[in-house]
Amino acid sequence: MGAPQDFSFEEQGVGSATPDALALLNKTLVEAIALKEHADQMEEDLAAIKKQLNQLNTVVIPDMMTELGMEECTQRGWKIKVGEFVSGSLPRDPDLKARAVRWLEDHDGGDLLKTGLFVSFTRSQHNEALDLAGKISEAGYAPKVESTVHPQTLLAFARERLKNGEPLDTEVLGLYTGRVAKFKRVGE
Repeated sequence: MGAPQDFSFEEQGVGSATPDALALLNKTLVEAIALKEHADQMEEDLAAIKKQLNQLNTVVIPDMMTELGMEECTQRGWKIKVGEFVSGSLPRDPDLKARAVRWLEDHDGGDLLKTGLFVSFTRSQHNEALDLAGKISEAGYAPKVESTVHPQTLLAFARERLKNGEPLDTEVLGLYTGRVAKFKRVGE
């Protein structure tokens, strides 16, 4: 019995392998490759489906239901309700982030802010880093001090302001809002 035609004999150890062992390996590799290709195709299909569903949930259905004067309905055992959403996070650009932080401070959001202190060390400075607590200024390091808000805290703040009709500068804060159709099985 000869070696399977699909198998490459360029790998080390193949010369001493029995034809049956090579045939079994070949069969297993063919199966694994087929499953890998199938899984990759399913992931691509799922991504396309999720993109299409997102378009329906965030544009098409909310627009249609708004046009019909509906906020919710039930269909085939599902309750569909259109509501507002807020998404995003503070901008990464330092200047834009500083502008967002100032906006929060000026609009009752100062309590959301957390201040972080970051100091970078090389690998060989590990012990120095541990000893530095309480001595940052004296040690001559240039720490980075940064104000930030946890993204979920920022989103909750924004949702509350929108709900209360209070001003919210979504552009400055790096947020976007929209309407979304949310699906929930009846009885859940």
